[in-house]
Amino acid sequence: MKYKVAKRLGSGGFGNVYEVQASDGNIYAMKLLKDLSPANKQRFEREIQILAQLNHPNIVKIVEWNLGGDPPDFSPWYTMEYLRGGSLRDHMDDKFEHDYVFQRNWTINAVILPACHALAQAHAASIYHRDLKPDNIMYTSSDRAHIKITDWGLGRDIGRKSISLTASTGQIGGTPGYCAPEQWFALDNIDGRADIYSLGVIFYEMMTGRRPPSYDEDDSSMKRSDVVDLPSKYHPTITKGLDACILKTLELVPEKRYQSIWQLILEIESLPDARYYY
Repeated sequence: MKYKVAKRLGSGGFGNVYEVQASDGNIYAMKLLKDLSPANKQRFEREIQILAQLNHPNIVKIVEWNLGGDPPDFSPWYTMEYLRGGSLRDHMDDKFEHDYVFQRNWTINAVILPACHALAQAHAASIYHRDLKPDNIMYTSSDRAHIKITDWGLGRDIGRKSISLTASTGQIGGTPGYCAPEQWFALDNIDGRADIYSLGVIFYEMMTGRRPPSYDEDDSSMKRSDVVDLPSKYHPTITKGLDACILKTLELVPEKRYQSIWQLILEIESLPDARYYY
C-alpha cells in the first residue's frame, strides 16, 4: 500500500509516529525509525518480529513494514492499526488532576485482566514486553472501553539475542518507576515476572493515584526507602484480598511475586473485587 502522512502523533527517542491515509482508504498509524544506529535498528526489527508473531485482541496489530525504508532517507517503518482513544497515561492525568482514583472493578475488567491475557499469549511464546507502563497501554476509541498494549521495542523473545545495554534507561532498558529491579540491574532471572511487577505498579497507581515507593536505582540490594501502603488506605472499597494481590505483584524479589501471569489471572478472577455490581 501507499501512504500519505496526515499529521504527526508523537515522537520518541529514536522515531516518530504519524497518522497516515492508506491507498486502501483506511487510516493507520506509521512508526518511522529516525535514529539509524545499529542498536535502534535491532530494537525496531525486533518489535516488528514480535508484533508479526502475536495476534491478540489486546495487542496492537501490525499491518505492513519495510525494514529497508523508502527514499529519500530510506528510514525503516511499519504501519499498525490506529488507536484513537489515547493512552492510559492520558486517562490517569485526567483522573488524578481532580483527585479521583479509578473505579475498582472497572479497572480490573477493562484494563488489568485484558492486559494480563495479552501478556499471557506473549509469555506463552516466550516473549516479554519489558517496558509496560501507562503510556504503552492505549484505548482503541474515545469511549475507553477496550485497551491494547503497544510499544514492544524492548520486548524480548528468549529465542533471540537480547537488546544491547542502554545505561540511559537502566542497564537493559525499561522505565524508572515501572521497571522490575532484576531487569534494571541486569540480573540473570529476567522473565515474565518482570512484566508482572510493571503491571502491579500500574494497578497500584490506578487504585491510589500514586506510585509505590521504588527501590534505590543505584543499589542492587533491592530495598525500598519506605513501606508500600495498602491500596485500601487510598481506596476504601478495596478488599484485603485485593490489597494482598497487588502487594504481591510489587515484591522486589521475583521469587516472592506471582510466578506466572496465569497465577495472577486466577487470583484476580477469584476476588469479589473483579465482579461487576449493578
